[in-house]
Amino acid sequence: MPFIEVTPEILAEKGVKYSLQSVDALEEEIRQSLLKILSRGAKSSGQIRTALLAKEYPVELVDQLIERFKEVNLIDDFLVAKDWVQSQQTRKPKAKSVMARTLREKGFSSDAIEAALADLDQDSELEACKKLAESRVRQLMKLEPDVRSRRLAGFLTRKGYSS
Repeated sequence: MPFIEVTPEILAEKGVKYSLQSVDALEEEIRQSLLKILSRGAKSSGQIRTALLAKEYPVELVDQLIERFKEVNLIDDFLVAKDWVQSQQTRKPKAKSVMARTLREKGFSSDAIEAALADLDQDSELEACKKLAESRVRQLMKLEPDVRSRRLAGFLTRKGYSS
């Protein structure tokens, strides 16, 4: 039994003509591409799908293979999103809204984004904002107080923190 059950008839309905051997070969090629993508680091299913479709693989095969990898936990959007949020909080703190937008751009589902950001409370976001402000104030110390205040407010706004 092939890794994914796609028959030449199914592909023919979509206007694709493959023999059973070429379907198996194509499945294996997509599978190898997917494994190569995953070997370079954790990715969302959306990022993987985009990368595979850019190689002009059939949508049905790509989607079925991604689902199969999800079933065996080789692709886990919830875990990847949560790890990314934790990494951002320690490396380069950002506001929840900025992280949510970035995760959406990376192809994560709303559920995965919500779960990843659920552990962040207002206190941790406030702490991250303070840490960011303190590091920036040191760079602005030579400026006049009103200029320093304005630039700091602009900096924090660009990082996603509202005033």
